[in-house]
Amino acid sequence: MERLIRWAFVLVLLLGTAACSKDALVAKFTPHPEAEVAKQAIDDWRTGHYDALRATLMPESRGEATDDVLRAMAAELPKGEPKSVKVVGAETTIADGQHRYGITYEYEYDGHWLVAQAVVLVRGNQTGVVGIHGKVYTRSLEAMNAFTFANKGGLHLLMLFLAIVSPVFCLTACVICIRTPLPGRKVLWALFTLVGVVTVHFNWTTGHLDFVPISFQIMGASIMGQPYGPWIIGVSAPVGAIIFLFKRKKLMARALAASQRARQLDTTASLPEA
Repeated sequence: MERLIRWAFVLVLLLGTAACSKDALVAKFTPHPEAEVAKQAIDDWRTGHYDALRATLMPESRGEATDDVLRAMAAELPKGEPKSVKVVGAETTIADGQHRYGITYEYEYDGHWLVAQAVVLVRGNQTGVVGIHGKVYTRSLEAMNAFTFANKGGLHLLMLFLAIVSPVFCLTACVICIRTPLPGRKVLWALFTLVGVVTVHFNWTTGHLDFVPISFQIMGASIMGQPYGPWIIGVSAPVGAIIFLFKRKKLMARALAASQRARQLDTTASLPEA
């Protein structure tokens, strides 16, 4: 248990270091000037400048964007000027010669945060907004999706434990394989011990489990997360390591038998002719 706590502490430190580069990573993938178009549309929406907002919409989206519709959509949005604004997400989709950008901003107010996204479409020489929505939270995305143990239950600890144990088990089996006399196929067996199949993805923020039956992972575990998004832990069954350890004695016996037969053949070949 003490070792598990140490591994978890190291993991949290690594995640904290990675968090420092969130803004830089998001900035790297934020398209311009589409990001500015998205922000202007969100600002016009939340401040009630609906005529200005409609001017930025694509022609096919203007008909449904009446004042009543936009006012109803913005009814729950916070009023006044935000304390800070930053990009927290940028998605790009290219299809049929069109570029679609989903730019998400987070607006900080006193005690609550507005997360709003505008979808900008670039079609030929036309650039315009085709979608906009937002939601208000009592915590920032960074706080909601932080990798912490606060308010986490037994399932969180179990998945973290498996995510640590699975790679250790795979590495141990790989080292045992390398030290085992297995002429011919040792490299293949060593690589096989590092393979995990059938993956369970676990959302650290929501506790949601996602089962992926046709999948494999090297080392039998993974952890990944988008900037300002939830951390996802992936755990796979270390089937390669299990199969090798189960068959190790038989493989060693076969290798020994093959070695003895080879020595017998060498002895027979070396006998002088009568």
